[in-house]
Formats: sequence, C-alpha cells, structure tokens
Amino acid sequence: MNGVAAPIYSMRNASKRFNGIAVVEGIDLDVFPNEIVGIAGENGAGKSTTLKMIAGIHAPNAGSMRLFGKSFRPLSYTHAVEAGISMVFQEQALIPSLAVYENIFLSLEPCFTSRIGIVDRDAMIAVSERHLQNLGLGYIDPRRRTGDYAFHDRQMIEIAKAFALAEHFHIDHPIILLDEPTAAIGEREIKILFESIRRYRRRASFVLITHRLVEYVELCDRICVFKDGRNVGEFAGEEISEQSLHRAMVGRIRDDEYFMETRQLSLVGAPIAISAHGLSGQNVKNVSFEIRKGEVLGIGGLVGCGKEAVARAVVGFEPFPPNGTVELGGEVLPLRGRGKAAIKRGVGFVPKERKSEGIVPYMSVQANMSLASLPLVSSLSGFLSRSRERRLAEKYINRLRVRCNGPTQLCQFLSGGNQQKVVIAKWLARNVQVLVLDNPTRGVDVGGKQEIYSVLRDLAEEGVAILLVTDDLPELIGMSNRILVMRDGELQFECSAPADNKPTEQELVQHMV
Repeated sequence: MNGVAAPIYSMRNASKRFNGIAVVEGIDLDVFPNEIVGIAGENGAGKSTTLKMIAGIHAPNAGSMRLFGKSFRPLSYTHAVEAGISMVFQEQALIPSLAVYENIFLSLEPCFTSRIGIVDRDAMIAVSERHLQNLGLGYIDPRRRTGDYAFHDRQMIEIAKAFALAEHFHIDHPIILLDEPTAAIGEREIKILFESIRRYRRRASFVLITHRLVEYVELCDRICVFKDGRNVGEFAGEEISEQSLHRAMVGRIRDDEYFMETRQLSLVGAPIAISAHGLSGQNVKNVSFEIRKGEVLGIGGLVGCGKEAVARAVVGFEPFPPNGTVELGGEVLPLRGRGKAAIKRGVGFVPKERKSEGIVPYMSVQANMSLASLPLVSSLSGFLSRSRERRLAEKYINRLRVRCNGPTQLCQFLSGGNQQKVVIAKWLARNVQVLVLDNPTRGVDVGGKQEIYSVLRDLAEEGVAILLVTDDLPELIGMSNRILVMRDGELQFECSAPADNKPTEQELVQHMV
C-alpha cells in the first residue's frame, strides 16, 4: 500500500502527556488512500489517545501532522470533521433524548436552515435515512428517539453519522477512525459493519482499534502495534496473524491454554449457591436455572435475546420482573430492594456499561475499588480511613495488573480495559459469594483478558458461583462448566461444557438463530 501512493495523513514523533505523565511518546503513523490500518496494543498502550489526537480532541504536546499534503493541527473535533476526519467513539457520544437524525447532524442545523430561519428537517431525515439504508440499517427510523434503540443499534447510528458527515463536507476521501466499533454489537451487526467498511474503502480510509485480534487479521491491510505509548512494530500482508500480534503486544506467545480449562472444577455434589425460578418480564420469558458453588454458568445468544436482562434481574439492578424469584443460600430475596439485599448477601455485578454503571469516572481508583466495601476501609468510629483504602487498592492493582499512576489517579484517565479491572476489583474486595458478569472482557486486550480469566478461575476455586453472560463464543465455551442458550427471551438449549468435552461454536449457534 505504502509503495503505491503517498500517505493522505501522517503523524511524526507525536507525544501526549496528562498531568506530566507520558501516555504517547514519539509515535509515527501513516494512513494511505483506500487503506484499513489497525492500531493494536494492550490497554493503556496509547491507542485511543492517538486517535483522539488525530481527531482534534487532544492536542499533542510535541510532534507534527499532515493531512492531504498540508500541515494539519486540528483545533477541535469539529475542525477535524470539517477537514475530513470523523471518529466513532468507544463510549458513545449520542444524546439519547434526541431523534436519530438530530444526532447525526447535531450542531449542523444551520446548514439545513433557510434564510427565514426554518430548519428543513425533511432534508435531514432523508439524508440520514439514505445512509442508514446504505449500512443495512433500514430498520432504524431516523425520526425515532435515539435512546429507544439498544446499545448495538446506537453504535451503528454513530457509524452512519461518520459517513454522513464526510459526505456533508464534500470530502473526496475521508478518514474514519473506529475506536472499538464492534465491542457491543452482535455478529450480524459486525458482518454488516465489515461489509460496509470494505465497500466504503473505495472512497475512504479507516483506522481501526479493536481488542478482537481476529478482526485485525480479517479486515486490516496493515497493523501498527503500540506498547507503553510507543510504536513497537508493524505488520502487513502475510505477516499479519493473531500469534504475531499477540507476541508483539504482550511480549509472549499466546498460551494454548488461554481459558485455563485444566483449572475447571468438577462439581459433583457441590451445593447450590443461587437459583432463579420463572423469571418473566420485558424480554424474559419463564427463565429458570441454578448455579453451584465453584461453577461458571455461561449464558449465550444473539444480541437482544434477553440474556443481559436475566443478569440484571438476578442482581436486582433494575426493577425486578413481576414474576419469578431469586433464591440465595436457601433464602428468597425480597421483591422490593432486591439489589440492596443481593449485595448484602454477597452478590456482585459487573455491568456491560462500565462508564455509566460500573465506575464513577471523577473518583480515584482507590475510591472506586472501595465503594462496595466501605466498612472494611473505615475506622471503628465510622470515618473513612484513607490508608486502609489505599492498601486495599494497592492489593487489587497488583493482583489485576491495573495500569495506572497509583491509587489516587482518577478513573476517567484510565483506558477502558483498566476501568473494567477496577469494576471487578470493587467486588473482589467485598469477597462476594456470587459474581454476575455481563460481557466482562468487552474492550479488554488479550493479555488483560487472560488475567481476568485467571481471577475467575481463582474465584471458582474459592467456591464463588459465577454467572457469565457474554457475546464472545470462545469465551463462553472456554470458561463455562455449563452453558445456557437463549433466543427471543426464552431458554432454548442447555449443555454441559466439561474441560475435556467442550461443545463447538456451531453446536451453540444453531440454537441461537
């Protein structure tokens, strides 16, 4: 690719520091016409920060950039968009209360306004509708409130917005930055997205960040590997493989025992830790199951099948469905205040949306880790002990290898994967007896995933019952003792998944569709 044409975008010796701490140091990056270039690396390697420098969200402290042959230093994200660079953010930037078309053209209403001040909403709707159709998203009504759509649909709306903005500003060859675009969408949506990217690359270039190595292999022409804020390698063509990327990112060959299946327990005769009976409500129909101490029960299914609703119902995170009960240690949890009662009885919950539901971004790492365990870090008089809180945080920073500048660093400055580790640490600190996880490795790099899997195996060995809801089929199969498959809110299939006789992906998928 780089031997055929000059790059349309170049970054040279770029660095970025936050509070004096280097996040990116001396990065060089090129983007060529019609290219899909990947940026791979562990959490905290500087990938998202680099994209935000390209997009004008962060100003580099050093270095230079060129776009379409001219010096480029975006003053803001709007400036970058007008110049031909759009970004699809890892954490969504849509306003739920606005209509889809309003989000797509937010702040560009004057471009659709007549001389007498009337906004041509019909024109905005028509353009939005066309781009949604082009992405295979004809089922999304641009007039409808954005918040009415599921997370994975909102992710696709953001992607449609990037394409629409490029056309609106008459950019002949836009650059679209994709920061974890597949992290929360299903296989059907991923397929649509990849087909769209391949189709649009004839008149656009893409920069992709993903934690699914297979997506780099499948989609990218060239991959730059970052480690500790520096570019440490580049792969192209036949050099690209999951093994080569993993080794460059993590510094070691990927372990064949990735899911540590040899540590999976035999649970014959183990007592039941938690059971659910007849859960019914919105998107859930008569779901029942039980989990034994030390067992990992996995629930899989297509996006929207109801598995996330089951997880939230078990922990009482939302108003519990009118029908069904949850029994913990032989005691039925109350209908009202179920969430509080569940936590008190030793149930922890790692939600899918870590920024809005898992952490408090403007609080420190140590404050977030101690949120569920305040009595453990308080003095006899009831006052919070900062020294105890710090010791607790240091323990779990080391155990989970959280990349941060120390316990007092604000969580908002951590990478997504390290924020996820903080959420998990919050419940480990409380010594939970039941842990419910909704896509716990979303946005976590391959090395970080392996660390989380090791922690889950540790917990199982300690007798903790684990409910694992995940969209990742290899994770579902590799980690679970037993698997439930859901479709349209109902349980469709159940199978054992012993370490020496795991079901195949094909066996599970046939019950999902």
